[in-house]
Amino acid sequence: MKLNKLILSCLPQQMEKLHFLGASLFLTMVTFAASASQASNINQNQISFSSGNQVEVAQTKAKFKPDADNPNYLRDYNFSTPLPQTGKLTIRRTLREFKQNKMFKACPANSELYAFAESTNYQVEICTKEHTLKQPKYYLSRAKNGSSSLTIKSNNEDAAYQLVFENNGYTYSIYRDGGGPDNLINAYLEVTRPDGKTFGEALIYLYERSQ
Repeated sequence: MKLNKLILSCLPQQMEKLHFLGASLFLTMVTFAASASQASNINQNQISFSSGNQVEVAQTKAKFKPDADNPNYLRDYNFSTPLPQTGKLTIRRTLREFKQNKMFKACPANSELYAFAESTNYQVEICTKEHTLKQPKYYLSRAKNGSSSLTIKSNNEDAAYQLVFENNGYTYSIYRDGGGPDNLINAYLEVTRPDGKTFGEALIYLYERSQ
């Protein structure tokens, strides 16, 4: 009889220990599962990130293709290729149709907007000479992803009038032939490097002051 009482008195303590051990085992299993899940997610993110970069690099390399008549000229879209953003060739409008609040930067003091261009990766503003509405002087550009910007002040009025600007061995120009009522070909933002290679990005939009 005394033995039974002793066993019964010890049971609560043993049950408490078992309860504690069970809870500890449960917490350990949960922690391990969470760690494994986190490691799996990190690994998946790394694989996805790496794969995405490879695709992006491949697309960048394939984006510009040499012109059939000039291997040093590379363009993203051919003259007669409609652009995917609009399904059309470069949309050309007069500057009167351009909404000034879309400018990414104000023109210099006493200067006004002469032309606005937008390609896949860049926006360009051409601003006039001070107090002279018909003479371009300033080239302002920015990457649409915010990675870079550029301002050029031209002292060559003839070149600027043709929307050609030079800076540190590079030449930046807006090729806009083929406009008019028929609008037969795309316009381009052209950048010529010091090594002679020219990259032409077809313009989605081109707004220009009427002559």
